[in-house]
Amino acid sequence: MRGEREGEGLRVYETGRRYEALDGLRGVAAVGVMLYHIGSWTGRPWLVPHGYLAVDFFFCLSGFVLAHAYGKREISWLGFMRQRLVRLWPLIALTMLGGAFVIIQNREAVPGWLALGLLMIPRVWVDDNGFSPLFPLNPPAWSLFFELAVGAAWFPLRRLGVLGHVLMVVLLAPVMLYVAHGMGGVLTGWDRGTFVISFLRTIFAFLLGWGCYRIQAFTTWTAPVWLLAFILGAVVCAPWTPLNWLYDLACVSVVFPLMVLAGRRDPSGLAGTLCRVGGAISYPLYALHWLGWELLLRGFRAVGGEGYPLGFALVAMAIIVAGAWAVLKLYDEPVRRRLRPLGA
Repeated sequence: MRGEREGEGLRVYETGRRYEALDGLRGVAAVGVMLYHIGSWTGRPWLVPHGYLAVDFFFCLSGFVLAHAYGKREISWLGFMRQRLVRLWPLIALTMLGGAFVIIQNREAVPGWLALGLLMIPRVWVDDNGFSPLFPLNPPAWSLFFELAVGAAWFPLRRLGVLGHVLMVVLLAPVMLYVAHGMGGVLTGWDRGTFVISFLRTIFAFLLGWGCYRIQAFTTWTAPVWLLAFILGAVVCAPWTPLNWLYDLACVSVVFPLMVLAGRRDPSGLAGTLCRVGGAISYPLYALHWLGWELLLRGFRAVGGEGYPLGFALVAMAIIVAGAWAVLKLYDEPVRRRLRPLGA
């Protein structure tokens, strides 16, 4: 089961403003991830076949966001990590507990899996299967771990000079080319077997997003959010080809950074409202969609349902989206408000 991560949903502020178009694109990508997974789980791989690339978009966006929010801020590393955990951990805890409830096989291992999941410690030492999930109670959580880890490593380097930044990108680019070519793309991350490669994948996209933040002062060009949403949708819906490795690499290294740069605006009216809603629901939707699917599938089987009919899949997706919004308003936001003093 492959878990591609929705970007962690951190909103972008600049003296009170938000880049709401980027929030909206985050929501589009979260829906793309859900469609990709449900297509895989129901035997419909043609449904959003490149949805896994949304994780690279989120990693790139995270590099931009964290550089913007913390690049010049006077805060300690521990303070930074506390704020990151306050933002991410409530939903991590909820999904791990929910995953412990729905898991049927290997029940004897659930207590250990739960402890590791709550601490965001991946299972990299297991020897039962090289491609076993890093977080069995919520496989998509793999990318949350990598983003936390890369963010923690970036923070002490956030004032690194441009030359050092460029050098890291230049050194990683041929490595990513080699990885993409060898694997036929960049579809890695959720399992133990690709753990190291996933770190490279995360770092590369993050560095490019950080680079977007550094060069934004030299460009004023932006694009309408509807156009960027259309491009992102086209990217993740494109069919596989024999040159899939090149397609993936081009999206990660060129298309997504350009989209982040072009999305530095705040749409007004209905477009602005939709962007705000999309940004708010993106992280809950990403974090909860595997758990929501498993719960709904258990219920469907309990009433005698068989297979994965299209009607069930469509109803399940609607319920998952509605459930993500409900969890955001009734659990995530209230809990984060209570925890916020811990991150101060």
